[in-house]
Amino acid sequence: MANSLQPGSSDPATKASGEIATRELGSLSSGSASAAVADSVAAQLSDMTPSFGNILSSIGLGVARSQAALDEGVIETVKKLSSTMITVVTEVVEQLDDDGLPDVAATRLVTNDLSVLNFVTPTVHQWQHVSLSMDMSVGAMDEQTGLSFSVGTSSSGNNSNSLAGLIGLGNMSTSSSYLAMQLNTEREAQWSNGVVQLDAVLAPRRTGKFPVPAQVTIGPQIFISQGAVVETKTGALLTERSIDLVISLRKASGAVNPDKNLVLDAGGLLPSFSSTLPYLGSKTNAEGQCLVTLRRPITPGFAQPGKRAVTVSLGDMSKRFEFVI
Repeated sequence: MANSLQPGSSDPATKASGEIATRELGSLSSGSASAAVADSVAAQLSDMTPSFGNILSSIGLGVARSQAALDEGVIETVKKLSSTMITVVTEVVEQLDDDGLPDVAATRLVTNDLSVLNFVTPTVHQWQHVSLSMDMSVGAMDEQTGLSFSVGTSSSGNNSNSLAGLIGLGNMSTSSSYLAMQLNTEREAQWSNGVVQLDAVLAPRRTGKFPVPAQVTIGPQIFISQGAVVETKTGALLTERSIDLVISLRKASGAVNPDKNLVLDAGGLLPSFSSTLPYLGSKTNAEGQCLVTLRRPITPGFAQPGKRAVTVSLGDMSKRFEFVI
């Protein structure tokens, strides 16, 4: 007798092969979904990369254009200041008389027409520090769920009986049932965002300064010549060292400058001007000269020679002279 499937029953072999097919189909669907998500993210990254590159390029070009505008502004300012001229005193020529005192009537002011740029220096700015940072995020999610289920059952019967071949009785029945279920779910989400941060510092650029005008003084000149150092001893003990200085005074023209009183700062030494002819003490003689002797008393234990300095003055002018005694 042949096997037949009754309603509600199932063949084990058929069931097992169905489950295997379902698992294989599910595995294939999951792999396809993962590959699709990866492809989607890669595509978005590829699409967004040029936009961030454009941002970087725009900011860099913006900084360059801004620096060029700053430099151009400074150039225009310098041109304007350079073309604006003012009269200024560049030198003061002070004339001293034969006594070394300023001769106001003979003092000359040297003026020149100079541009304001010599006195007003525009501040030059530069982008000292510019940094750019970017952060980019791309994501996607894809989910699919499917469920399908259906059951169908049908049966039919036909029975007939006869009694003594004369009377016939018949019974016929039919039944059927059907159950179906279907569920499909799809979900897809994609997102992308980015952040750009810019940090910039605008600071003054280091520039130089214009030189200060020089001042020239024209007047008498003082010259000092040194004689030999003389040591004085008491027995074997050194008690004093002395030195003679000849001071010569000349006019601005180079001629001798007689009958002028000189002022001497001896710097702690003991000075004495010679009044022996041809010298006239602290007043210059006919040759414009004075002779002064400087003495240094020696304290026992401090006889080592040392450097000293004296200053000779005439009016507003002076001359410093150093020597060893």
